[in-house]
Amino acid sequence: MNSRKLQDFDFYMVLTATLLIGFGVVAIWSAQGAGQVTVLNDGVRQAIFAAFGALLLILVASFNYRFLSTLAWVFYAGALASLVLVLIPGIGMEIAGSRRWFNLGVTTIQPSEFAKLATIIALASFVASRGEQMREFGNFAVSLLIASVPAGLVFLEPDLGTASVFGVIWLAIIVTTQVRWRYLGPVLLGSIPFVFVGWHFLMEDYQKDRLLISFDPFKDPTGTGYNIIQARYAIGAGGMFGSGLEGGTQSRLELLKVRESDFIFAHASGMVGFVGMICLFVLYIILLWRCLRVAQSARDQFGQALAIGFSAMLFYQSFVNMGMNMGIMPVTGITLPLISQGSSSLWTFLIGIGILQSVLVHHRKLAFQAP
Repeated sequence: MNSRKLQDFDFYMVLTATLLIGFGVVAIWSAQGAGQVTVLNDGVRQAIFAAFGALLLILVASFNYRFLSTLAWVFYAGALASLVLVLIPGIGMEIAGSRRWFNLGVTTIQPSEFAKLATIIALASFVASRGEQMREFGNFAVSLLIASVPAGLVFLEPDLGTASVFGVIWLAIIVTTQVRWRYLGPVLLGSIPFVFVGWHFLMEDYQKDRLLISFDPFKDPTGTGYNIIQARYAIGAGGMFGSGLEGGTQSRLELLKVRESDFIFAHASGMVGFVGMICLFVLYIILLWRCLRVAQSARDQFGQALAIGFSAMLFYQSFVNMGMNMGIMPVTGITLPLISQGSSSLWTFLIGIGILQSVLVHHRKLAFQAP
């Protein structure tokens, strides 16, 4: 990457992401048990995954992002194939009733995470290639299909939370095109029958319980509502400045479950308290602002759509994960970006940041092209 490109590189975006990752590594290390610094410690493993992810970010940023448009459908087809394969018993690994992972030995890979990124690229390529033709209903319907197919496959895993991310990505990208707004009404109304069918015939009982109990966990305080209650206690116990690396009582006594991943926000609140979590909010706001700035700076619709889709994914996942920890959103398997334990989610967001950096460092070329 030459000096001119480095001038356009957004170091503030990378610095903010690095701070979030560093916070996540410490929180994961703390959640497993401060002092257990071994090769098997999840915090150490997350740091190694982050280092590899940083290499992916640099590699992706060095390539011209427009090259992604030529491979968009290859990535998309590969994502769909992986989502089908993971559903097959003996190939996909099943945990707690969900078949979402490939077991690679040193780590597990969750294809739905990478499928989100592939869908962003495919949608961005499609809307950019259609331009004003997005006003036609046929192109609008195709864009909806592009997001719906992977969402449907993820729903079958089952993973309702991640499936919803595809819908948010589609909506964010589509509203920035020249689509006719009157098309959106029938889509929203038409989704009602699908919700009805999904609730009565496709969703498992535990998924229904999660949604219903999320807003009143004391209806089942020892079952589905247990961890929601413990998360609230953990957040409250953090006080103004937190309890340090050991976390709050819920973490120290191991009352809060899955505190390295789904409920890492609650555990972190016990660590750093209200002031620390305000700082965390600010970091996410800065990162979102820098991502949206890429959309504003992009000289073509493809680059703009890439930035909009990634920003929507970042905002939605952050909001939902924090909300479910605080008891204002249903409990889902949606990760807290760059912080929750797991290589797949971490690499997906770092690759996404690399793509946005590529949009920044290569966007000037269009300005000097002859009309």
